[in-house]
Amino acid sequence: MKYYLTGKQAQCIDKYTQETIGIPGLVLMEKAAGVLADEIEKRINKNNFGEKFRSFDKNKDRILAVVESGNNGGDAVAAAWMLKERGYDTYIYEIGGLPKQTDSYKTEIQKAIECGVGLLQKKSDEDPEKINPDEEFFDYRIIIDGIFGVGLTRGVKGVQSKAIDMINAAGDNGSFIVGADIPSGISSDTGHILGNAVKCDMTVTFEYTKYGMLLNEGRQYSGDIKCESIGLYVPENVSEMAKLLEDGCVFMIDSKDSNINKTAADNIYICYEKEPEEINSLIPGRKPDSNKGTYGKVLTVAGSKEIYGAVYMAAEAAYRVGAGLVKIVTDIRNRDILCDKLPEAMMLTYDTDKTGRGFEKDYIDSIKWADVILAGPGLGTGKVSEKLLKILSDNLSSGQKLILDADALNIISMINPSKWFKLFTEKVGKGNVIITPHMMEMLRIVRAGYDKKTYDFMIQNLGSKSEMDFLKDYRKSQTYSLSYNNGIITVLKDARTVVAYKTDDESEIAAGYLRECPLYVNTTGNSGMSKGGSGDVLAGMIAGLLAQRKGEGISVADTVIAAVSLHGRAGDIARDRVGERSMIARDILKAIPECF
Repeated sequence: MKYYLTGKQAQCIDKYTQETIGIPGLVLMEKAAGVLADEIEKRINKNNFGEKFRSFDKNKDRILAVVESGNNGGDAVAAAWMLKERGYDTYIYEIGGLPKQTDSYKTEIQKAIECGVGLLQKKSDEDPEKINPDEEFFDYRIIIDGIFGVGLTRGVKGVQSKAIDMINAAGDNGSFIVGADIPSGISSDTGHILGNAVKCDMTVTFEYTKYGMLLNEGRQYSGDIKCESIGLYVPENVSEMAKLLEDGCVFMIDSKDSNINKTAADNIYICYEKEPEEINSLIPGRKPDSNKGTYGKVLTVAGSKEIYGAVYMAAEAAYRVGAGLVKIVTDIRNRDILCDKLPEAMMLTYDTDKTGRGFEKDYIDSIKWADVILAGPGLGTGKVSEKLLKILSDNLSSGQKLILDADALNIISMINPSKWFKLFTEKVGKGNVIITPHMMEMLRIVRAGYDKKTYDFMIQNLGSKSEMDFLKDYRKSQTYSLSYNNGIITVLKDARTVVAYKTDDESEIAAGYLRECPLYVNTTGNSGMSKGGSGDVLAGMIAGLLAQRKGEGISVADTVIAAVSLHGRAGDIARDRVGERSMIARDILKAIPECF
């Protein structure tokens, strides 16, 4: 289990480790410095700098730590003296923009002086012979960014912003930039730049990757992320993490606050990701005495008279992950090409221009036949599509699983999302409805879920530049609230897909605390998946895995999470075959078998 922490959560874990576990802060600092130095040395030994600059020459190349006098600076200073002890020519440049030095920083600076680390100083009128860092940063092959850590919440300006500009200029000129824990100037909560930020080629983060490093500008500015253990406490599960953070007062909220104020309380959400071996354990097994019925029946209500590709990719993906039977409900114009592309699938067709009662009876029978229904890919948003959804909602049964994707969500957002979700969950049960919106579809749902006055107030008063920026800034709260309030599972597709679901604990809100708000953050996948059809493949994979859950003892949420992770894994395999630029959704389909 990996956790992705906000700044306050990271500080809470650090405090718990020191005060409850009993590991002194200075010990943690030097462990952090040790792994930072190790990762730098690994790069040097392997000459792993890409095409950015020539190989590191230990005899003449130099390393510079640019620091402020807080604990993040202490990490970088300690790494500098450790590298000095290993034979590297290291230097420290202290910006001097903070009013005081922490005790740990003072200790590490003294050690650095004793080890012979060079100290750069600014030129001044009083001493014009001092080194001018404006001229000297370019001369360092490796620069360690130790200016700010995870606690930064204000905008960077003044001498610190100037130092960041100098680091970035050196990076553009061929220096390799290494961040300590998080790139200075990147919000650990949102990934946005706080005024100015260091563009790192590699960031060595300690014990926990910070949430802000995974999205928005933080993803690019972090470069290659190396997460290394330094002895901070790591809870065994989400519930333990919730309890630890609650005891540390990170979770405290005013139960009388409005929903708008709760939206800003990002620290109540626990962002995590399962390790590959954990994902593998969630994949339904295969039995030697099985038949096609053993692995479930998927009904795919998708495609329209204009679109056939979406239904094909969703249906094949369901088969590729192991579903036993797949039946397609689509416009009759898609029959011939689907028979050619996917002859394994059964089919029920209608004519969009003249649906009849005979079709409706067969459609209702098909709904009752299925274990899992996927509705929406390429479906269209016309009257016939709306009617298909209404018939579906009227004929669902308890225990069936329903996945709503693409146009099904667009139809829902045009009418009344809460009403539709209530219709569906009343039939199949809470936790059995999964929605898979991309960011624009999610924005339509969110917009429709508020009255106009409240929605306009949020956009205008929560600091976002646009509606989409609002969703990006508050994706955690909006995704979780949508899931919690409607009893559904939300898979918000983006560069980092988020899965939100309501926990089984019915007494989550008590005594002013929100006990457990889990959000799964997926980091598999790549930019090559930003192509039409990728989401259809994901929807089909979710449907196919859910169809196989019989008797497996794996929760619906965990099965959905496994599908999301495997989808990204297939995308990474496809990238390795054809490259990010050239890959298409069919390449993801072809890669699914290798995921297993």
